[in-house]
Amino acid sequence: MTLIELLVVFGIISLLTALLLPAVQQAREAAQQTQCKNNLRQIGIALHSYHDAHQALPMGSTSGVSFNGKPGGHGAWGYAAFLLPWLEQRAAYDSANFETPDCCAWTRAQQAATPRAAEPASTPYRVLICPSDPMGFQLLPDGTPNVFLCGNLYPGNYLGVSGDRNFRCQGTTRGNGTFFTLSSVRFAHLTDGASQTMLIGERGLPTDLAWGWLICGGTECEHYASTELGLHRGYVGAGLFASNERFWSWHNAGTNFLFADGRVQSLSFDVDTTTFKRLSTRAAGDVPGNF
Repeated sequence: MTLIELLVVFGIISLLTALLLPAVQQAREAAQQTQCKNNLRQIGIALHSYHDAHQALPMGSTSGVSFNGKPGGHGAWGYAAFLLPWLEQRAAYDSANFETPDCCAWTRAQQAATPRAAEPASTPYRVLICPSDPMGFQLLPDGTPNVFLCGNLYPGNYLGVSGDRNFRCQGTTRGNGTFFTLSSVRFAHLTDGASQTMLIGERGLPTDLAWGWLICGGTECEHYASTELGLHRGYVGAGLFASNERFWSWHNAGTNFLFADGRVQSLSFDVDTTTFKRLSTRAAGDVPGNF
């Protein structure tokens, strides 16, 4: 083989590789998108099973420790903690002390004990983490950049839908959706229709991992979020459309949501904001547009 022929062969191989890589990346993202939806379907089955057992959905979060007179604050168990037995995590559920008023202080004490005592917050549960999220399986160490000390935690991507009003991460007991502080919503309360009411939505994790502690954390922005700020692409820091206060994802086209009828649907980032808000309320008597 001459040098020219060898260069031609290398050129063809390089061209084929350049054509193949985008296809491989697209296939990988499609597989991750499928797994992300499957996670939400499993959560949906678990929620229906919990409802059958307790005649209500789990609360969005406990009240935690009082903060500036608000029901939220810090140290609150989230809906995912109560759902653990139906996600095949009975041992993790049994290790939690749900009687403590501050799960963060309790978690830190468990982790500092010698030998280290069992607690459920420092375990990465695959069913709670979207595989498309680059921050999904990274441990958040205790302390900085935490807003408050809560131990070593693994965050998650799937938050309850509290309704169409944003409470700026202070928490609320008056959500018009399905998950909020001390909520006890039944399927019978979803008079807007199960097929038109979102239960759980996907939210990406920030690079500092400072939000999304589904098992133990704060209240709003940790365990549930609203639709007031709409659905936007990508991560944004502080400001009006701060990513911790809204739903978003690392997917290319949209964000996945679990509906009360058990189906999972990806909503486009271009979805009408009014329609998006209407899908987050349980009994507003409104009719969503096309989605």
